[in-house]
Amino acid sequence: MNRTMIFLLSSLGFSLWSTVALISLYQSISETSPIIITFTFVFFFVVGLFMLFSINKNQADFTRFIKRKSISSFSAVFSFVLLISLRDSSTPIIEPPFLFGLFTLAGSFLVLFLCVSWLIFFLSNMSAAGGEHEVSKWKVLVYAIPPILGWLIYLIAYYPGTMTPDSLLHWEQIHTYDFSNWHPVVYTWYIMLLTSIWKTPAIVALSQIVILALFGGYGAYRLEKSGLSTTWVWIGVLLFSAYPLNGIFPIAIWKDIFFSGFIFLFTILIYNIVSTNGRWLHSPWHLMILAINALAIALMRSNGLPIFAVMAVLLLIVYRAYLLRLFVTVLFVVTCYFLISGPLFNYMEVRGTDPNEALSIPTQQFAHIISEDGDLTQEQRAYLDDIFPLELWEENYDPYITNPIKFSGKYDKDVIFDDFGYYLKTWASVVSNNFGLAVEAYLDQTSIIWQINQPEDGYTSTYARNVYLYNDYDLKTDPLHSGVYKVVNSYLEKIKTYLLEPLLRPAFYTAIILLAGTVLTIRNGAKALLIILPVLLNTGTMLLATPAQDFRYQFANVLVAFIMVGVMFIKFDSNKKKVQHE
Repeated sequence: MNRTMIFLLSSLGFSLWSTVALISLYQSISETSPIIITFTFVFFFVVGLFMLFSINKNQADFTRFIKRKSISSFSAVFSFVLLISLRDSSTPIIEPPFLFGLFTLAGSFLVLFLCVSWLIFFLSNMSAAGGEHEVSKWKVLVYAIPPILGWLIYLIAYYPGTMTPDSLLHWEQIHTYDFSNWHPVVYTWYIMLLTSIWKTPAIVALSQIVILALFGGYGAYRLEKSGLSTTWVWIGVLLFSAYPLNGIFPIAIWKDIFFSGFIFLFTILIYNIVSTNGRWLHSPWHLMILAINALAIALMRSNGLPIFAVMAVLLLIVYRAYLLRLFVTVLFVVTCYFLISGPLFNYMEVRGTDPNEALSIPTQQFAHIISEDGDLTQEQRAYLDDIFPLELWEENYDPYITNPIKFSGKYDKDVIFDDFGYYLKTWASVVSNNFGLAVEAYLDQTSIIWQINQPEDGYTSTYARNVYLYNDYDLKTDPLHSGVYKVVNSYLEKIKTYLLEPLLRPAFYTAIILLAGTVLTIRNGAKALLIILPVLLNTGTMLLATPAQDFRYQFANVLVAFIMVGVMFIKFDSNKKKVQHE
């Protein structure tokens, strides 16, 4: 039997193994469409063939690669987390019959481990782009044109933009001047500034389209300047422009869109610093851009400040040669932040944020433990009953969103903040006595962050496609072209119906970012991890306090995934003495 036939038969076996194991992990095979089964089988047959030919050609290199403890450890941990993320969480860990359930878990892990290990090996050994060269600065605008044109289609379809109750809270404040920082007031002021020119949400949506497109254009420009082929950069730009989530989200009047855009830009700026070994920091202009970007992140969402703080500390440590420049930049950001959030907020009579918003996880844990008749002392029961009647904790508990509890008229948060230390002490005691139930509640509440496979009883809040009907400002969706509206709306409905998993689950993009970051690190060393850290910190902070299953909280992951797919092929030219960077 010749080698080709062996490879074909081996690929058939690998494909059959992979199809049965992974589909059984994800859902019942009996409930899976024959089309999906066929597609999965063909996909893994092709992947198996490609892997076998590739590994056979580079057998010694692959063996040495996989024997590296750092590589094998990452592949094992990543594959295990991916397995948990893909698993149908509504079923037992090992379903009966026992042997088949064991095969599903072990078989899926083996498939994922092989695929992940090979993919990292294959990508990290592809010829890398490298070497700075001159590219016209006008390319930023040129690369921004396709996304602007592509995303304007969504504004035409959903004119004057999409708005939810959160959006209308901003809109209300620009009319009443009763400002609240519950939803960042700086975004409210931004809306107020633009609508002084044109009193319509469309101007906000249009500005978001242009600004995010310019950020994308700048990212493409930096990739080409770093040596990536112009052809591949253009392919990336066109995909970035055509990707439906990049089109529908920029027309939403949400602070999360700007925040995500600033995380995206911050990622590019950190790439500039790391790829030049800090030389990008020589320019005062660059430092000012970095400072403004960091300040915007800190002000635009409540978890922005800790993201800035962690990145500031790490940059000061890693790039000590530029300590004074970075220290002045950080000091400028901190000073501006406290002047804006202090004296300016006081002058504008801005009401503060609701601290209860940060307590989503403890709230869900209390509710789950009560609803499951967990171990509570009489003192704990009395205290929790003071916050919210015990019978209502169970009645209003939704494992995936805190709104039914915290927005109930009978929920008394004053009990919490009258003695917050006692609240924390009670929470720690209740969790320690009901650890399993507390973990269950935590995993349910944060599932939007880590789970690709949406829980059977869960939900995903995806994208808005209209203006919320119940508003006092006569705002409504009024498509500029009915034909465009029908096509775009049908397209987005199909994505939501058939491709919600994986395209509308943020963990899918987190996985891409982690893989790309790993390849980049293998190519350029540990400092390269700084590039993906801002978006990972955003994910990490949301793991501590996410209030609902909203995709918009993690929209930054989509944008960063696009830039990382290009960045991972670049070999940094760290020895070059002086390079001009824009």
